[in-house]
Amino acid sequence: MSLLSTPTGRPERVFSLVSLVRALGGRVKSSDAKEWLAPQYRSAEATTQKSGDRVREVFRVARDLKLLHADQDDWVSTSELPATRRGLALHVHAHLCSLSPEDPDTVLLRAYAWCVAYAEANGTAVLITKTASALASEIAAALGRAEEGDDDKSFNTTKLSAWKDWMAFLGLGWNDLPGTTGFLPDPSRRIEEELVILTSHGPRVEAELFVEAIARLLPYLDGGLLFEEACANGLPRPPKGRLSRILSQALRALEANEVLRCEMEGDAKKGIALFPDPLSLTNAFSHIERLPGADHV
Repeated sequence: MSLLSTPTGRPERVFSLVSLVRALGGRVKSSDAKEWLAPQYRSAEATTQKSGDRVREVFRVARDLKLLHADQDDWVSTSELPATRRGLALHVHAHLCSLSPEDPDTVLLRAYAWCVAYAEANGTAVLITKTASALASEIAAALGRAEEGDDDKSFNTTKLSAWKDWMAFLGLGWNDLPGTTGFLPDPSRRIEEELVILTSHGPRVEAELFVEAIARLLPYLDGGLLFEEACANGLPRPPKGRLSRILSQALRALEANEVLRCEMEGDAKKGIALFPDPLSLTNAFSHIERLPGADHV
């Protein structure tokens, strides 16, 4: 699991390497990359060799993300490289969603789907207050793991830290809330990034079509393959005709930020309910309207 098993291969470091290769025309010698990204004067706490190994680990993550490949001693771009962090996040999200079920890196989105399904019955407060060891153990147990030793687990505290960084980078939640040790799932930023595609047939979409698009494009949310897998392992599904707690909160947040509008026509018979919230005026919708402010995304 390269994205989780490589502690140094976090999003910002991958972006630094990709930016370097892009700035140098799509090709860089591996030795030059190590000089740029781990210069000796920045490595007082470690040997130059260890610093070089860490840069090589970042390259391996970029390679597994289909961004770079090795050509003898050079690291070369596989295609046009993302110029911004947002562009990298779009690429990584699309890559993870396209993986076959057998690919080890599917664990990133499978773990997220577990959080979404877990919050349905237990709420989000439990997730953000769990200790790292407790959260990692529960995810590992839910996803399945080898029993030979800690290194063979599909999830552990080291991988949890990397996972939280990647989820936050993809706009799927928050890993740095004051006073918390767990993770708060919040896909609102990711939905906003994908909203033009989710409403590709026009800025106003029927609720059922919108939820179907969510399931296809974001398979870790309601109706998606990964969400259904999580629910099939003993976690509750939302009642028929109602969205999950996590997706409901995300849509309400996007409506509050004037990114979209949840509309309910008075005579609509195919409305979809949101998870109950006595403080919200939006509790069901028959259509989603993408507002003009979302078009810049």
